[in-house]
Amino acid sequence: MRDNYKNFGIIAIIFLLPFLFFWRLITPNTIDKRYIKEGDFTEQYFPLRAFTAREWVNGKVPLWNPHIFGGQPALADIQSGALYPPHILQALILGGYSSLSKGRGWGGVGFPLNALAWQMIFHFSIAGVGAYLLGKRLAHSLSLQQSMYIGVIVSLTFTYSGYLTGFPIQQITILQTSTWLPWLIWSLDKMYYHVLACEPLSNTISHAALSSIFFALAVLAGHPQTMMYLVYLSLAFTLFKMYHAPNNMGILPVLWITTFSLGMILSAAQLLPTIEFIRHSLRSNLAFEDVAQGLPFAETIGMLYPGYLGGSPQYIGILPMVLIAVAIFMGRGRMRQAIHFWSGVGLIGLILSWGGNTFLYPLFYLLIPGFGMVRQQERAFLLYAFACAILTGYGTLILSQPIPKKYRDTWQSFQRYLQRIGWVAVAMTGLFIYGAVSANVHGQVNLFNGVLRHHIFGLILFGGGLLLIKLRPIRLWRRWWGMILVSFWLGLNLFTINWQFHLEKRDNSSPYISNGISQFLLSKQALMLQPFRIDSNGLLAGGNNAAIMYGLEDVTGNSPLQLANVADFTEKMSTWRYWQLMNVRYVLDTRDIDSAGLVRRYEMDDVKIYEVMDAFPRARMVHDVIFDDDILVLAHDETDLKKTALLQLDMANTKNLANLQDLPGLSTVTITENHAGYLAVTVETDTDGLLVFSNIDYPGWHAELNGMPADIYRTNGIFQGVFIPQGKHSIVIMYSISLNNLQNMCCLRDSLF
Repeated sequence: MRDNYKNFGIIAIIFLLPFLFFWRLITPNTIDKRYIKEGDFTEQYFPLRAFTAREWVNGKVPLWNPHIFGGQPALADIQSGALYPPHILQALILGGYSSLSKGRGWGGVGFPLNALAWQMIFHFSIAGVGAYLLGKRLAHSLSLQQSMYIGVIVSLTFTYSGYLTGFPIQQITILQTSTWLPWLIWSLDKMYYHVLACEPLSNTISHAALSSIFFALAVLAGHPQTMMYLVYLSLAFTLFKMYHAPNNMGILPVLWITTFSLGMILSAAQLLPTIEFIRHSLRSNLAFEDVAQGLPFAETIGMLYPGYLGGSPQYIGILPMVLIAVAIFMGRGRMRQAIHFWSGVGLIGLILSWGGNTFLYPLFYLLIPGFGMVRQQERAFLLYAFACAILTGYGTLILSQPIPKKYRDTWQSFQRYLQRIGWVAVAMTGLFIYGAVSANVHGQVNLFNGVLRHHIFGLILFGGGLLLIKLRPIRLWRRWWGMILVSFWLGLNLFTINWQFHLEKRDNSSPYISNGISQFLLSKQALMLQPFRIDSNGLLAGGNNAAIMYGLEDVTGNSPLQLANVADFTEKMSTWRYWQLMNVRYVLDTRDIDSAGLVRRYEMDDVKIYEVMDAFPRARMVHDVIFDDDILVLAHDETDLKKTALLQLDMANTKNLANLQDLPGLSTVTITENHAGYLAVTVETDTDGLLVFSNIDYPGWHAELNGMPADIYRTNGIFQGVFIPQGKHSIVIMYSISLNNLQNMCCLRDSLF
């Protein structure tokens, strides 16, 4: 029981450490208060998460997002975290955040920007605990105190090194997916241990279930590229375990396939719509040049001098580097096999992070599925950081044990090498100081000040590490106070370098502040009977996705997942025709673009709001169609877009549509209901026609005419059309899970079973 108390106490401390690391985010003291820097965190991810939170609180599944790019799938955009359990739970507790929010959740406080910051902090806690449990596995055959010690070292190194505390904070989906990596490897290792030890089947089943859940959580967290790294690393770990298992246990890959497959089934409601969305998005056809970008070689200096050139995702600390060297040079027996494996993982992750700057990435691009579909190869630093954390644990484990006689000469040589490195570092200090002073005296650009600051701090840390190693003969690495001292020295290093990397002081906690511009647009939205869109050009307070926060429908957006045909349509159409077809009523611009068709209605600071005087309604009837596959027909001046619609050539022989050739007719269209993924219309027409919607066409939309299913035809390149016979009718179009997704789910089921 006493041992359990110690273990749970350490877990509690590790869980609470992120609250210390990010104390300036959560302090109630306004003088000390800081916020996460404006960027992807505030402008891209928060609005997407806020939208799904609002929909869940209002009792709706967040399937369609009408607020960006003229409308596109919401749940299928995996970054929105629509099905991610921690996000859903927080949304239900706190509530939605928008002028359209009807519900406030159990807590009644809404979903402010700080809510996403709390998600970030909690995921650091979860990652820290998972890394601790995995670190304990490295020393599970030793005493509980020693295994907890190794767990703490691994946890500190993985959680607070430069990778997780770097760009994953801005791109929170990377952080949340990475969080489940140590948990996944821990559960797989436990499962394989139970199999190899021939323990009861129930133990294997329980950890197989856990592994499946961690696979599913990694998918639902929302970053496919990081998920891909988890999959390949877990498979490599499985093959490593199989190769070194007694009798080469072929059952281990079978267990991995089973747990992975179950994880994909658990997350299929997210995974399948996302796959379909990606196939229709700009990500579906990326060239090598689009995906090969990685970190320049020069930024590798961040291993020693973090932040000197760019960010510091490669920084793992000075003491961990020493401990990794200990593991590589002093590892022995079966431990050495694991050290070789994790060294290989770290090396591959490091080289992959350079992207196309080396030839390793082209090999992965050509041979390994998935690597040709993801960009920004520096994200492979996850593999490097994770492997370094485990190697740090092995180095600590070696120093905590007696060194056999036959290795003592090697150990003495290793210490001498460390001392020589220390003297070289001291000599470099003199060189840097001379360069800095000389530059100041001669009024030259001083290139040494930045590196000198990090160099001095690193030298102090290195000297402290050498001292800790020198004190090893007095069993410092095995005594409880020595363990605390080593952990403190490592934590001091990482906390000092990384704790303020993404913090800034600003006057407002959120960039989404209601001002004259948003108030003007919302007032027009409330007064106007028919829905309309705006073209904000990113000028709303908060950026390109800000329309989500104000409850406006925008043709601007900020997401790497955008429908390819919509982007192509935007490029090919003239600006005026684009606005008309997209149902754009108001345009925001900093230029003076007044004209007969654009009337300035409001101005605030440098931003002007113009009304498009000839804007098309959200739904309108036409009685003439053109059959052509080239959407440039719409750009021709002779095409009367008010009376004519473009259909694809293969519809020319479709019954009813073929007869729509410049028919005379009068019609009345009234929109009776409009919200995300749903539009209800009544139509009265004296002749047959095509009801044209400015809604973006996408698999999953279906229509009902007088309560009966009706066909939706791709109209004007990217929009929707429904044939309407003469008379008075009610039409509903709504978005739900597409039949393609159901078919994909059946295919996935058949392939797995």
